[in-house]
Amino acid sequence: MEPNVYYNTEIKACKAALQRLKKQRNLITISKLLVFAALVWQVYALITHGHLSLAYPLLTVAGFIVLNRLDSRLVGRLRLTEELLHAHEAETACLQGDLSPFPAGEEYADPAHPYSGDLDLFGEDSLFRHLNRTVTDAGTRQLVAWLLHPCLDAEEILRRQEAVRELSALPGWCQQFRASGKLHGSGKADLEQLRLWQADAPFFARPKATRAALCAANGIVLAGWACTCAGILTFSIPLTLSFLQLLVLSFFLKKANSCHARLNTFIRVISHYLPLVRLIRQQGFSSTRLAEIHDVLFHKEQNALRALAALGNIQENLDQRGNFVAAFLLNGLYLRDLHTFLRLDAWKKSYGNCIETWTDAIAQTDALVSMALFRYNHPAYVFPAAGDRLDAQDMGHPLLRSRECVTNDFTVADDHRLFIVTGANMAGKSTFLRTVGVNLVLAQSGNVVYARRFTFRPTALFTSMRTTDNLAKDTSYFHAELLRLRQLVDMASREAQVFIILDEMLKGTNSVDKLNGSLAFLRKLLQYPVCGLVATHDLALGELAKECPEHFTNLCFEITHRGDEIQYDYKLHPGVSRTMNATILMQQMGLI
Repeated sequence: MEPNVYYNTEIKACKAALQRLKKQRNLITISKLLVFAALVWQVYALITHGHLSLAYPLLTVAGFIVLNRLDSRLVGRLRLTEELLHAHEAETACLQGDLSPFPAGEEYADPAHPYSGDLDLFGEDSLFRHLNRTVTDAGTRQLVAWLLHPCLDAEEILRRQEAVRELSALPGWCQQFRASGKLHGSGKADLEQLRLWQADAPFFARPKATRAALCAANGIVLAGWACTCAGILTFSIPLTLSFLQLLVLSFFLKKANSCHARLNTFIRVISHYLPLVRLIRQQGFSSTRLAEIHDVLFHKEQNALRALAALGNIQENLDQRGNFVAAFLLNGLYLRDLHTFLRLDAWKKSYGNCIETWTDAIAQTDALVSMALFRYNHPAYVFPAAGDRLDAQDMGHPLLRSRECVTNDFTVADDHRLFIVTGANMAGKSTFLRTVGVNLVLAQSGNVVYARRFTFRPTALFTSMRTTDNLAKDTSYFHAELLRLRQLVDMASREAQVFIILDEMLKGTNSVDKLNGSLAFLRKLLQYPVCGLVATHDLALGELAKECPEHFTNLCFEITHRGDEIQYDYKLHPGVSRTMNATILMQQMGLI
């Protein structure tokens, strides 16, 4: 089914479901009011007349509790359906070119990164904004890491592709995953909060001795109350023993309150992952990466669902500390709070080291769901194949709409091959360079690419296209260019292979110096394991193909014009460009 058709169908289904759920909730609300009114009348009748059986108000209370639980579940389903509706509407907007529902990721932009700034990875109309659908902070960071650090392991790339292929066949499950994650929200301090809680010292330094002492004390108190009920002891003796237990608890009160507060923070963070863990548990996976994630989360001895459910039970017991009557009675009888903290220490000992492993598994799933939805939204895109060279057919820029995008073929058959790309202004040079770069980033992160066929060699990537000066650091434009080229040389000297994309080198100096410097630098690059693209307006750089045909190849983007009319075909051609358009464009704008 076409993505647009699918999302619109789901939007209609969600709206219908919301109407149905709202009607059901209205019915339950009315029922609760009627039951409450009946309860008031029954209590009044019981007090004033006394002829009514106590069973009736008890049954009415039980009915009210059941209705209240049904209402809570209904509210959960209603909120989840609303989030699901928002998720489908956001995807529909994206397919129509509206990216506003998704974060731009400006905080991840780094001008010093080898390629992210030049290839529009982050920002208003960025690859990240097209791709990112993560619902956890850890998942976002995982996706960003995959985009910023090209994977050089072909097997790892293949495992990601298999997972993306499997998930993209389950768009409904992926949207459920997103809606469940969005419903619970996620803070930036997720992992930090988890690590802080994990690093906390145990509540009891000697749990075995503490447990033995508690059991002994509890046994004495409970025996005392049993003897009192049997008429053996007076009421004052077990009551005194219970107050002694409460006195013991008071010595731990400050520490207990502090631990409870930290646990609340931890539970708030970990509760965001619990519905996602449930969804992974419910869905069987066959791809290697997803099966590994499933095994990590649901290991026989360290099952994440079982552990998180047990932790939730501990949290419920601690939350009841706020109920004074219940806390007084239960702690007076057997010091329940201290037993609960013993259980918490045992939980942390059993599962504390698994927390980061579990969150990492969820983060990977979160990132893979984003990649799967990107693949689903672009059915014409293909999974690239890792090989020993770059070979792309009908390759286009993923950030351009298909009807506006002109595709090109491009092949790099051997190492140490540099392509000199020339062409008139606005003829397509820079767009083509970014097309190659962005598709390489997608390929090496495990995503689909915009091409009919795409083979690539996993390699480091470096670009220099948007150099800027920095007055605060007393860096001129030309100096900034030199620093960028220095960064390229440093990378090339330590990497096994680097694919480079350079656009108009040494713009900050005069034309003669620029040409001489560019020629010398490109010759020097042949010392390193590099290949790639160099766009320039200096047609003289095309002479390198005559000088070293085994290392340099000329490509160009041509234009045609009849008088003042300019036509662009944006197609890649062999050779050096011979047509220019600057004068015509200036005339058209009335500048000359």
